[in-house]
Amino acid sequence: MSDTIYVAFATQKGGAGKSTLTALVASYLRYVEGVEVAVIDCDNTQHSMNVYREHDLLVTNENPRLKRIMHKFYLTHKIKPYQILMTSPGDAVKVAEDFIKAGNNPKVVFFDITGTINNRDIVTLIAKMHYIFVPITTETGEMASSISFANNVYNRMITTGQSSIREMRLVWNKVNSRDKPRLCEIIDNYMEKLGLSSLDTVLVKSNKFEKDGTETGNGAIFRSTMLPPDKRLLKGSNLEELVKEIRSIIKV
Repeated sequence: MSDTIYVAFATQKGGAGKSTLTALVASYLRYVEGVEVAVIDCDNTQHSMNVYREHDLLVTNENPRLKRIMHKFYLTHKIKPYQILMTSPGDAVKVAEDFIKAGNNPKVVFFDITGTINNRDIVTLIAKMHYIFVPITTETGEMASSISFANNVYNRMITTGQSSIREMRLVWNKVNSRDKPRLCEIIDNYMEKLGLSSLDTVLVKSNKFEKDGTETGNGAIFRSTMLPPDKRLLKGSNLEELVKEIRSIIKV
């Protein structure tokens, strides 16, 4: 069990993209790079990961083309979809531990967490993560919320040594270019003074992140909990680069 890495994409304000990032990174690791993963959906406010999985099952059943793609993918690779386990923040770690004790061997368990720092169960859960990635956008309110959350985690948990957190990074999301714009660099410099740092990779703002199979016909899928992102949509997304950088940090 000690070999399993606990990772969370966490923020305290909706809109920054934590659940989307969880789904994208978990699916890329599992379906493109073959890394065993599991997801603990412990966001009591919306359970987005479970909603994504139910949606993926629904659109697949209703779209013969997607059904053929999925059948061929799983037949070829001889794997199953990663597990999404829905629970509460207070029970999340125990659910993960029981899942592993049952004979499962994920290299990474992702936790989809609402990051309110004022809830004891959530604070306890965050403190048990090994790595935390905090989505941040250039929208003023979301930016301030993400920095505030990361600053709280850094000062209350990381600097005190009262957590299992090995590293925390912010992740620039919904950025208008593949490279960090000047605004992000300015904010990075400010965060550095707080002891915070962001990943080098940014995720661009694009409607491709919303392509979830809802479109009929030959529409490509990018965000799915059951299939890898369509190769045609990967170009320019920075998802490959993001996963590579995250893997270098969490060492899987």
